[in-house]
Amino acid sequence: MSAFDGRGGYDGTTPVNTTVFVTFYGEKMISPMHRRIFLKWLPTAALPTASSSMAQTYEPFDFVMARSAFIDRIEKIRRSGALPIIDVESSYNPLEINLDSLTASMDRAGIALMCLSVDQPGKLVNQGQIWSDHAIDAYRKYPSHFIPTGNGGNHPAWTKFPERFLDAQENKLLEHRYPMMGEFEVRHYPSPRQIQRGELFRDVDFAMDGPLMERVFSLSEKYSIPFQIHYEIEDRLLDPLERMLTKFPKAKVIWCHLAQIRYQQRSSRYSPSMIGDWLEKYPNLYIDTAFADFMSTYQPSGERHARFWNNSKDWVELISSKPYRFLAALDIGGDRVNRVEEWTGTLRKFLGTLPQPTREIVAYKAAWRLLFNEVL
Repeated sequence: MSAFDGRGGYDGTTPVNTTVFVTFYGEKMISPMHRRIFLKWLPTAALPTASSSMAQTYEPFDFVMARSAFIDRIEKIRRSGALPIIDVESSYNPLEINLDSLTASMDRAGIALMCLSVDQPGKLVNQGQIWSDHAIDAYRKYPSHFIPTGNGGNHPAWTKFPERFLDAQENKLLEHRYPMMGEFEVRHYPSPRQIQRGELFRDVDFAMDGPLMERVFSLSEKYSIPFQIHYEIEDRLLDPLERMLTKFPKAKVIWCHLAQIRYQQRSSRYSPSMIGDWLEKYPNLYIDTAFADFMSTYQPSGERHARFWNNSKDWVELISSKPYRFLAALDIGGDRVNRVEEWTGTLRKFLGTLPQPTREIVAYKAAWRLLFNEVL
């Protein structure tokens, strides 16, 4: 493993609490003695509720302190003969999560680390609680399983109160040093499961090049951390995204759901060739690989929306040419948190189409380099 490249996660332009950023992405590696002290310090009590302020008493997330436990877990899975996976896109309802069950599923599935993001439930948002630090608490309880991730930009905190949500986002980035922001729903159709339940409120349509998303891109540049976008793949939506990638070249953007197209007639431009051109033009763009199996159908269109399987040869060729730009992801959510093992099977089926060493890079090394500026 290489030493840090010296860039860290901070560009030196923000004067607030600069020394904490140096600690967060410092070059010193944690010693075994310090690691024992750190693990002894970790709380073992039950996790606080989502509305608890207990996280306020913690030190900010510190990668130097976290690194040893993360590496140990990756190596343990490798020694078992399984391919470790870092899942960059999963979220949950903090009022309903059973972390013991979730981590047990991760252990069985070979998920080394999960970028765990809170989807703040409407019940709490309606009580004025726009944000939850439950993800940092989950990391403190399971420091070898979770990479704490900022709350997701979703309904209703983001859709009803976007300015307040972004205020909270920035405050918490400063306070807890989340290494990544969550998934922002910019253009998002209702999911297949929501359609089955008759929940159509998730038809979200924010302007990618509007003032709200400009602020999100600016936060990513300011703190040099990535964020995720759910952005349906449609012709009319591509130009605004290109404008933002050009305007904010230091923002780190993860476009979720490779080749997930829910209405083919609305998407004539997207292809392996187009994405290859974009990755050349926009070094700040990354793609996650959370998509369904070949048989999954999007009900309103009646189409199989995981298009990777239709053209896997060309997609594999592209991914192999730029493996560090593609990230493994599960897209676990509050309504499917019990399906980690099932969805890991689909992810491993995709990873199995990739040659070595591309497979290892996409599975966990690309995420590690993006989040921690270190090559494994």
